Amino acid sequence: MGEAVNDLRTLRYVAEIARRLAKMLSRTRYQMLVYLLEMTAVEAENLASEQGPERARPVGPPQARG
Repeated sequence: MGEAVNDLRTLRYVAEIARRLAKMLSRTRYQMLVYLLEMTAVEAENLASEQGPERARPVGPPQARG
């Protein structure tokens, strides 16, 4: 169960980082990259939602396994 929770946190972290990058790039000429980052964020959140209940978004990167 611990790995599943970690995977969900990883997916949500990917979504958060992709959205931050998209926001930073939104004022540049790289609109296609912004679009791809937004779609990555949406997909990561959708996968996380399908795999488990909604949890609070992590503040930082997921904890390392080990």
